Amino acid sequence: MLDNLFESEEMSVSLLPREELRLGPFHSGAPYKCGPISNGTAGRRPTLIEPERLKDFGEEELLNGDVKVYDTKVVGAPEIMLMNPPKTRRVSEFRIIPRPLPQYLRFEDISAAAFRIQSGIQKTPCTYSRLSKQYGMEIYLKKEHLHYTGSVKERGVLYLLTSLTQEQQRKGVIVATDCNFSMAVAHHAVELKIPMFVIMPSCCSSPRLRIYRDYGAMVISYGSTGYDSQNHARHLAKENGYLYLEEDESAAYLAGLGTVGMEIYEQVPKLDAVVVPAAGQYGLLAGTAAAIKHLNPQILVIGIEPEGFPLLLQSLKTNSPVKDMHSNPNKKLYGGKISKSTHCSLCCQV
Repeated sequence: MLDNLFESEEMSVSLLPREELRLGPFHSGAPYKCGPISNGTAGRRPTLIEPERLKDFGEEELLNGDVKVYDTKVVGAPEIMLMNPPKTRRVSEFRIIPRPLPQYLRFEDISAAAFRIQSGIQKTPCTYSRLSKQYGMEIYLKKEHLHYTGSVKERGVLYLLTSLTQEQQRKGVIVATDCNFSMAVAHHAVELKIPMFVIMPSCCSSPRLRIYRDYGAMVISYGSTGYDSQNHARHLAKENGYLYLEEDESAAYLAGLGTVGMEIYEQVPKLDAVVVPAAGQYGLLAGTAAAIKHLNPQILVIGIEPEGFPLLLQSLKTNSPVKDMHSNPNKKLYGGKISKSTHCSLCCQV
C-alpha cells in the first residue's frame, strides 16, 4: 500500500539569492511568452535545487522521538466520515453563507494549465520518506516548498496571470493581503512584465514590505487595518482599471493548483491515497482531488483540517460554505480569509 503525504503548503523556507533559483536561462529584458512559457531550453525542466533542501523536514526529530506524534486511523468509509461532524460541535453553531455554486473544475482545464506553466514553474520532486519504515507503509512527500516564493500557490497564480487578456496585462494587477498568494502574484507579475501594485496597512512590518519590493512590485502603505488597505485597493482598481486579485475567485487559479495532482500521479506508481492540507483555503484540495479522481477514481484523497475549526467538514455536511461563530482561528496562520473561501463546494463535487 502506498500513501502520499504533502508537506505543508505554508512551509517556511530560507530563500537563496534570486539568481540561484531562476528556472532556467534568463536574458535581461526577456519576458515570459504565452504558452508554454519559454525558458530558453526546449523540452527541459532545469533542476536547480540543492540536495540539502530535499531532506524531509522534521524527520530527524520524529525518528529520535523528540516531538509529539499523532497516530491517525481510518475507521470507516470516507463518505461516512466526512458527513459526521465532531462530537464537540453542533451544526447550529455555524452560520451558513449563501453563495452560488461554482462550476465544476474540469480536468481539461488542469491539463491546459500544466502545459502553460510547464517551463515557468519548477516540477517539484516527490521523494520517498524515511518515515515509511516507522509507520509500516510507503510514504512520499511532495516538495512544494521548493518554489521560488516557497508556496504551491505559484502554480495557480502563474496560470491565472498568463490567462489574462493583453489589455488587462497592460493595465496591471493589485493585491491587498500579506500572504503567500500575494507574494506569488508579485513575483510572477513582475516576471511577466505586468504592472504590480501591493497595498498594505501601516501595521505591516518593514521586512514584509521589503519582500514585495525585492520582487519588483510597487508597494503602498494605506490605512491602519487590512480592511482599509483592501477597500483602497478596490478603489484604485476601479479608478485605474487594475485587476484586483483575491485567492478564491478564479477557476484558472484552481486549475493551476490542480497540476500538483497530475504530477503526483506521474511520480508515484500504484498510488493508494493522497493527503492534502485543507485549512483556511481549500483550493489545493479541490484542484488535487479533481485531477487525481479523473486519472483514477479508486485513489483516496484525504483533506486534513484542524479538529477545533472543522469548516470544511461542516460545509460538506450542509452543502454550503459556513462560518464558525464560536472559534477564534490563529490569525497569523489564516489571516482574514477564513469566511471567504468558496472552494468547499468544489471539494464536495469531486
